[in-house]
Amino acid sequence: MNDYILARHILEGLVHNLNNHLNLILGYSQRLEKAHPELKESIKIYDAGIKIDDTLKNLIHHLGSKALAFEQELYLNKWLDQELEYLQHDLNIKHHVCIEREDQESSKLLKISPLYLSLWYEAVLLKLSSYTDSLRLKTGICEKEKLSCLYIKPDMQLSRAQIQDLCVAPKCELLGMEAVPIQSAWDSQEKALMGLLL
Repeated sequence: MNDYILARHILEGLVHNLNNHLNLILGYSQRLEKAHPELKESIKIYDAGIKIDDTLKNLIHHLGSKALAFEQELYLNKWLDQELEYLQHDLNIKHHVCIEREDQESSKLLKISPLYLSLWYEAVLLKLSSYTDSLRLKTGICEKEKLSCLYIKPDMQLSRAQIQDLCVAPKCELLGMEAVPIQSAWDSQEKALMGLLL
């Protein structure tokens, strides 16, 4: 766990250093715009800088929430929004996985660790993406057996062995846990993997 916290502090330092350079870019682009209003490129540079700043803030927030396994009150749909945005920083997912979002239920306030949710969700995506070069899937939240669930519905035919592999709970060696407290279950009617939040 200490290594994970250390990595978080290193990341925070990196973001701080990047922000110093980013502030220079933003400041000079504003000065350039005032001095030469006819140059439209200065507005584009400033807008790009603002987007980089937003991306860095979202990334550090997301990684910070994953750094500890403490339970938090959260809405599952909002967590999934943040997770899908975060996953766009993984180039393999960004370029080889097409994700369509569709919630089947409205989100309830839950008490769970965002780290556990991410471990389960990312482990499933990694397994699925290892089965094919180009993955299309639908994902969202639903309710099954009166439990709130995440679900991932791949647009591909899976073998029995692949389904069994997907249902194996990811181990969390980092936290010294045998498995995360999310039960994986295959719904053969929906052809989707459910992550039941216990």
